[in-house]
Amino acid sequence: MKSNDQTSPVSRASLPSAAQRWLESALPQDLDLPATVELEQEGSMQIRGQWTPFTAKGIYKAPPLSFEWRARFQMLPGVWIVAEDGHQGGQGWGGARLWGIIPMGKRTDPEVLATQLVRNLGELAMLPSFALTDPALAWSEAGESAFEVRYSAGDREAIVRFEIDEQGDVVRAYSPSRPYDVPGGYAEAPWYYAFSEHRDFGGVRIPAAAVATFEKEDGDEEYFRGRITGVKLGE
Repeated sequence: MKSNDQTSPVSRASLPSAAQRWLESALPQDLDLPATVELEQEGSMQIRGQWTPFTAKGIYKAPPLSFEWRARFQMLPGVWIVAEDGHQGGQGWGGARLWGIIPMGKRTDPEVLATQLVRNLGELAMLPSFALTDPALAWSEAGESAFEVRYSAGDREAIVRFEIDEQGDVVRAYSPSRPYDVPGGYAEAPWYYAFSEHRDFGGVRIPAAAVATFEKEDGDEEYFRGRITGVKLGE
C-alpha cells in the first residue's frame, strides 16, 4: 500500500495542517504503509523509588490500533521481572512475572484499557504510518504547531495533543487525563511524553528518545526514560 491520497485509507490533505507538516518530515510519500511496527527499546523506569534498567520489544498494529509490549527488568543480580502491557479488541492489560514464570499480578480493569489507550495514542509519534492507515483516529486542529487525536475502544476514549517544532518533529504528546495505580484502585492525572533525538529508522523519521511524566498534585513524576534501538516494519 502506498502512502498517497489515492491508495491510503486516510488522506494527508484531510489532516490538520500541523499533522501534515509532521508527516512531511516523518513519512516518505512512496513508503509502503505497514500494518505492523515492531519497536525495540532500552531504558529505565521508576520502580519502588529506584530507576530500574529494562530492555523491551513492542508490537504495534493498525487498524484497529493495538499493541503488545514485553519488557525485562533487571531487579537484582540473578533476579528479573518480565512485564507485559497492551490492549486489543476493547481489552487492556498490564502484569508482571518473576523470572518470566511466576505471576506477580495482572490487571484488566476498564481503567487499564484507558491507560493503555492514552499510551498507544501518545506513541503515534513513533508510528507515523498509522496516521494514514487507521481511519478511526479522529483529528482536530490545535493551533499552528499542534494537533489533537482522539481514539475509542470498548467504552473508553483517549485524547492526546501533539506539539511539533519548526522542523515538523513531534516533541511532546500530552493527555489531560491518564489513570495510574494507587493502593486500592486508580487515580488520574495529566500525562505527557517528551520526545527528542529524532532520526531516520528505515526511511521513517521518529524520536529515538522518550521521557514519560505524570503531572500529579504534589509535583511532576517522571517515571520512564526509553530509547529506541531498532525498528521493523511488517506487511
